[in-house]
Amino acid sequence: MSHVATRLPTKATRASPAGAKRFHHGSLKQALLDAALAAPDIEGLSLNQLAAAAGVTPAAVYRHFAGREELLAEVARIGFDRLEARFAQAIDVLGPPETPAAAALRLARLAQAYLGFADDEPALWRLIFGSKAAAYRARARPLARRNTYDYLTAALSGLHLAGVVPRAHDAQDALFAWSAIHGAATLRSGRVPSALGEVGALANDIATRVIRALQ
Repeated sequence: MSHVATRLPTKATRASPAGAKRFHHGSLKQALLDAALAAPDIEGLSLNQLAAAAGVTPAAVYRHFAGREELLAEVARIGFDRLEARFAQAIDVLGPPETPAAAALRLARLAQAYLGFADDEPALWRLIFGSKAAAYRARARPLARRNTYDYLTAALSGLHLAGVVPRAHDAQDALFAWSAIHGAATLRSGRVPSALGEVGALANDIATRVIRALQ
């Protein structure tokens, strides 16, 4: 009677189910963040779903993140960085506008950058402006990055410095302008027909109406 050789699974084999991917040291964390950023609903993402999307075991996720909230905070930090980069490309907050037209254009460009971000990265936009946005902002603001809200106040200050509006803005003026821009993004996300026009035209219209109200 012949004997069939049986190969017992090694520890590494037992720990790695079929389909699990292997990553070089340091690359798994980035792969997990990339999987989270690609999820259609980042706010509702579970660590099990994230592990499956990255092709690793759930235990592998905990080697890089203590839990779901730590992961989402890191994703939110990436979101704020991406939004700030768009704002920085749209306007220069360090130099005042040279003309009234330039001041008005700065507000329109800022609105367009925000609406474009919400259109292009809806899941990330919902995460950083959702129910836990305040907590994410508190954890996601390194000293090297400007607060994204600073761009709005800079644009409003420029309106006064260029003589477009008669007085310097206050906190309620900033809230009004922010509500108009963020509200339009929210309506676009909800597919409200009147908000679904071309982004640039909608941003110009919002800026014009905000300026008119502040005048």
